[in-house]
Amino acid sequence: MSVMLTSLFFACNKSGKADTLGEKSVPQAITNPSLKETANNSLPDSIDLSKFPFSEKKLGAFPFISPPADIVPLNKPLTRDFDRLFFPTKEGMIPLEGKVYKAFLTSVTGKEWSLPYFEKSYKDLITAAGGVLVFQGKVPQKELNRIKDEVTYFGEEGSIDYTNNLVRVYAIRRKHGEHIFVQFSGYSAGGSIQILQLPNAGK
Repeated sequence: MSVMLTSLFFACNKSGKADTLGEKSVPQAITNPSLKETANNSLPDSIDLSKFPFSEKKLGAFPFISPPADIVPLNKPLTRDFDRLFFPTKEGMIPLEGKVYKAFLTSVTGKEWSLPYFEKSYKDLITAAGGVLVFQGKVPQKELNRIKDEVTYFGEEGSIDYTNNLVRVYAIRRKHGEHIFVQFSGYSAGGSIQILQLPNAGK
């Protein structure tokens, strides 16, 4: 039991260091090796969903996507009725506002963590719900520095290490405007997921 608790302690400590704003040298985004410099380029304030198909899948209650089999939240997930999260795109990090769910994830007791299983399982769950891949890559430290005054939530539950871990962003387009955005990332001992739903456009 003491060995298990010690392992969870170190896993939590590693996750808690995500979203850092330190001066590290990191690779550029995989989907766009020359991620645009933000100083002389205007950034989008939303993700353009016009080219994505609508998802008419019946979804359950928020946060819609439950952890895959044998994967559980490490701590109590953080849920807010309204919050602002930044999501990476090819052009840079953009803020979206809505209902939010964030969690660190780990394997159930007795199971070894598998990053490929984590990544494939979430990909399958999200695409089955009608999700479309928006971004896949890492975020340059310079881009995180640009938004540092706005991301006061970095470091809390479900934080993502954008500079060191591969991040995947999916969008689920809904007919009434309550679109859903999911970003997740994993490493050798665990993972993080963040889900945001925009308010209904008619409200």
